[in-house]
Amino acid sequence: MAQIPIIAVVGSKKSGKTTAIETLVQGLTKRGYKVATVKHVPEPDFTIDTKGKDTWRHVEAGARTVISVAPNELTVIRKVDTAKYSLEQIIRNCEDDVEIIVLEGFRKLVGQDPTVPKIVAVKTTEEVLEASKYFKPILTFVGSISTEAKRLKIPYVDVLKEQEKLVDLVNEKIATLIERRRKHKERIRIRVDEQVLPLNPFAQRIVRNTILGMISTLKDVTIKGEEDVSIIVKSFSRRE
Repeated sequence: MAQIPIIAVVGSKKSGKTTAIETLVQGLTKRGYKVATVKHVPEPDFTIDTKGKDTWRHVEAGARTVISVAPNELTVIRKVDTAKYSLEQIIRNCEDDVEIIVLEGFRKLVGQDPTVPKIVAVKTTEEVLEASKYFKPILTFVGSISTEAKRLKIPYVDVLKEQEKLVDLVNEKIATLIERRRKHKERIRIRVDEQVLPLNPFAQRIVRNTILGMISTLKDVTIKGEEDVSIIVKSFSRRE
């Protein structure tokens, strides 16, 4: 099955990245897409948790994963070393029913990745020139326009005035892929350690039907046939 489409919004501080993402999320959601966002936070000591709160105390006590469940929100905090995380490892944390992922930042991770179109937020002519050499491919520039951007023949969008234009550019990139994914939705996923195994439609049907058939023989289990199946095989070393 085709990879979930990813769009990266990159640029320097206070260049308009978050404004561009807000515009994208609102516009794509209105068009019926299920959107996830992933933000890169470079500060080494940053934590979304609050010192002194119960969840913070759980982590301080040694919990590697803390889940807080509120009436309108579920938050998962995992204490892991992300320094060497690949893009695949990062996006694996998104929900299975997401149809497009929008990244904020991660310039080193996605800079030359040809599968990830970039929206580049710029403030100066120098940033335009630097970005045109570093990022491939660039879908559009946003932020402070310059004559250099026009000479490069790369589209420019004024996010404050042309919200639909930005959404249209992204939609042209993702619409066909998402429609294809919707028609051929995976009903089974097998992951061995860090690798998701590619399965053609025939293999998906065979494995899924076999698993569901085995489970249906268990006591007090009712299988309706619409269930999704996820298999995770993880190797580990036993401590002496």
